[in-house]
Amino acid sequence: MIATLVAIWRFLKTPLGHALFFASGLMIIGALVYQGGVSSGVDREKAAEVKRVAVATREAARAAKASVAISSRAQQALNAALNHNVALTYQLQQKVPTYVSSQADRRCVISRGYVELRNAAGAGVDPVPTGAGGSVDADSGLVLSDLARNDVSNASAFHTAVAEVTAWRDWYVAQAALWTKTTRAPEPAT
Repeated sequence: MIATLVAIWRFLKTPLGHALFFASGLMIIGALVYQGGVSSGVDREKAAEVKRVAVATREAARAAKASVAISSRAQQALNAALNHNVALTYQLQQKVPTYVSSQADRRCVISRGYVELRNAAGAGVDPVPTGAGGSVDADSGLVLSDLARNDVSNASAFHTAVAEVTAWRDWYVAQAALWTKTTRAPEPAT
């Protein structure tokens, strides 16, 4: 064993031994520096990822808060429109006797054919007579004031549907704009 160490010592004193010793030392130093750099790079990347996640979490929380605000505003606008519609419908229903008097009810004959056509239009189907026989000109038994009340109710239902569609469309446009503003492709990892 001592003889082997003496042989190695003699070899290291030669120019080739010096070069190999120096090269080995440089390799060890290079490996240590490389390992330190890799560790440092991994640590930097982990720190950068933590920062990216923190920023994304804050942005997501802001976007969620904005989304809730958009939904709240849309619901408030819809509620206001529906409340207005209910109040207006009530007022109009109360005014039917003013605009369609009992005398007008007695003078106006609402034909069976008209009622069938009106019902078919409301149902969105082709008008088909309800039964064989009977004239479409026959009195349906309805009075004009009943039709006026029904028209007010139908108009109310229409305006309710319009308010709902408008509120949904406004909500969707605002949510889409928020999504476009706050959503982007993830940053590539380097």
